Amino acid sequence: MFIISGFIFFVSMMGALILMANNNLKTVRIFGWILFVLMFLIIAILINFLIIGKDLRLIIYVILIISYLMVEFLLDTIFKIDFRSKLSMHIPYIILEYAACFSFVFGAIIINSTLGWIISFFFWAFLGTLIYYLIMQRKNAKKK
Repeated sequence: MFIISGFIFFVSMMGALILMANNNLKTVRIFGWILFVLMFLIIAILINFLIIGKDLRLIIYVILIISYLMVEFLLDTIFKIDFRSKLSMHIPYIILEYAACFSFVFGAIIINSTLGWIISFFFWAFLGTLIYYLIMQRKNAKKK
C-alpha cells in the first residue's frame, strides 16, 4: 500500500502542477482532496507499521508524509492561506514537501527495491513537471 500511495501522491502532484500551469485552477482542488484521502491511507499504513514493528526509518518517513499532507490540506483547503507568495511561509513548506517526496522514494526502495526505483522515476517526473509549471508561470507573467 505504501508504494501505491507513493504512485498516487506523485501522479496527483503532477496533475495539479499541469492544471495550474494551464490556469485550470478550479480542477486543481480535486487533487487536493485526493491527497486528503491519501492521508488516511498513510495513517493506516503508519498504524500497520507500528503494530508489526517495521524499521524505524519507515515510521519516520510515514510521519513526514502525514505531516506534509496535513499542512497541505490545512493551508490550502481549510485556512485558504496564500502561503506560496510569502517566502517566510513557502520555504518551510517546500522543505516539508521535499521531505515527503524523499520519504516516499526512500521508503519504497526499502520495501521493494525494484518498485522503489519506479517510484523514484515518478519523483523525477514530478520535478520535470515542476520545471514545466515554472516555465509556464513565467510565460503567463510576461503576457500580462
